[in-house]
Amino acid sequence: MLEHRRLVKYNGEPAYRVKIAGLERLLPIVSIGRVKVNGAEYMAYIASDSELVLGDVEFINAASRELARLIERYSPSIIVTPEAKSIALAYGVARELNLPRFVVARKGVKAYMSCYMHVEVNSITTRGRQLLILDSQSVTQVAGRDVCVVDDVVSTGGTIKALEELMRMAGANVVCRAVVWVEGPWVDERDYVHLGELPVFVE
Repeated sequence: MLEHRRLVKYNGEPAYRVKIAGLERLLPIVSIGRVKVNGAEYMAYIASDSELVLGDVEFINAASRELARLIERYSPSIIVTPEAKSIALAYGVARELNLPRFVVARKGVKAYMSCYMHVEVNSITTRGRQLLILDSQSVTQVAGRDVCVVDDVVSTGGTIKALEELMRMAGANVVCRAVVWVEGPWVDERDYVHLGELPVFVE
């Protein structure tokens, strides 16, 4: 028996309808393999927001405005986001808050990074080992500042926790965590500024 409102039985539907920031969209449902919930294992599917956050300008603008409105009371001085899906969203939020910069935690070491810090992250949608990296310039930009970490979706919380660890290592103070959607049964929505919720579909 599925006892969480964000864990629902998959009935083969191809898409999931969402309403966010006054807009309505259809998200394609895609398989992410097997997951565990409270000791039980399921074949799982998610409503993928990739097309929205990577290229839907109307959606990105509307979601950025709404998130910025909710984030504003925390008074962050800089936005930090993981590469790559949420970069446009982080830009939009920073613009709405009149912040001059935002920082992207990279997922690979680049040739120009002579000095950097990194943490390992486990994500429900990414197979294998993944890193989040801050180069020395980014560390300088966040050190001693109040940070809001921004992502498009939080599922298990692995990416957000890794970002928070990076900020701690860099000497920054995380004042809020903000996402468009809280997804699935793994995290408490009260821990995140968010606009909506997404189910994980299982069979």
